[in-house]
Amino acid sequence: MKGKERSIRALNFEETDRIPIDGGWVKHADFLERASGISLKYKFRRNDWENPLRAAVQAYRNVGADVIAYGIALPEKEDEITERGCIKIRGLNISRDPTYKSPEDVVTKYVEDLPSPKEVRENFDFESEYADFTCRTKEAQDELGEDMLWIPTANAVDFHRGFEQFGYRNYLLALTQYEDSMASYFEYWGELARLRNEVIANAIAEENLDSPCVMLGSDICDNHGPMVTPKLLDEIYFPYVKRAIQPLQRKDVKTIWHCDGNVTPIIPSVLDTGVDGLQGFQEEVGVDFPKIIDTNAKSGKPLLVLGSISVTTTLPFGTVDDVKRDVERCIKLAEGRGGFVLMTSNVVQPDTPIENIFTMYKHANEYGKAK
Repeated sequence: MKGKERSIRALNFEETDRIPIDGGWVKHADFLERASGISLKYKFRRNDWENPLRAAVQAYRNVGADVIAYGIALPEKEDEITERGCIKIRGLNISRDPTYKSPEDVVTKYVEDLPSPKEVRENFDFESEYADFTCRTKEAQDELGEDMLWIPTANAVDFHRGFEQFGYRNYLLALTQYEDSMASYFEYWGELARLRNEVIANAIAEENLDSPCVMLGSDICDNHGPMVTPKLLDEIYFPYVKRAIQPLQRKDVKTIWHCDGNVTPIIPSVLDTGVDGLQGFQEEVGVDFPKIIDTNAKSGKPLLVLGSISVTTTLPFGTVDDVKRDVERCIKLAEGRGGFVLMTSNVVQPDTPIENIFTMYKHANEYGKAK
């Protein structure tokens, strides 16, 4: 059974020969070089690879990955190399616009100037968006062939856009001090997300695109929980998320929400939007992965689940045997349920021992088939 077929069958809760494995989330130059068999000049600079995406695809093909969900993460361009010959991890790069110096600025200089939902719809270019999504998705799947399935990314209402643009302090204070205005902010981005999801839903249905589902989500939580209260999110954020994904639901396109940080307090709200699955799960900050495996979607059907080998504990700090045990644990938890893809909790960073990454893929292939 080829990887694309294996993944589609698993995502449709049909029988497969083994649990599929995700690729694409290893930001590790040495791994990509060794796994692909394509040499890199001067370690890794993107310009030194003739086609870095193609090389990455070959790397995941060679290690037996079956699906690419949420795209392919490539190592950053860096001049400095770690002692392992890998690219150093960059610090969090938040390019805040200096125009916004206070929460009041967020409201008066940005939110109050946003177009109305009606204006957003009138100015939306459906044909261009449709052609662009269709072209990108077909090109990606053609590159993967029958070996892997490409899962496209749809549009959530981006919570993280605010702190990237305005800075954490200005954005979070605006959310808590000017609720009505910030509801208008999410209404605007929610309308754009809804329109783009209409395009995606129609394209998947009309162009016979392969994937039965899409990925979406937004960074709302840190390791301690949501950045604002779940109550506030339920009032001014999640109603627009629910509306934004309705076009996908009407076309029976399954939706999988990316979970980052300690999402436990907002899991009920995420599920209430009607999503069909969850991906991620940082167990080290309190997320109960076994409980999520046994959770149903709002529809009453079992959740699609993608996870959850830890990128902050097991992979960077565990032994090869630790990695094998965690692969087996995840597969056993999902045994017999379908709707499961083995995946890392987030992006594998370049300080992770390369033997642990290879072990994860090799053991997942062998143990999955044995089960």
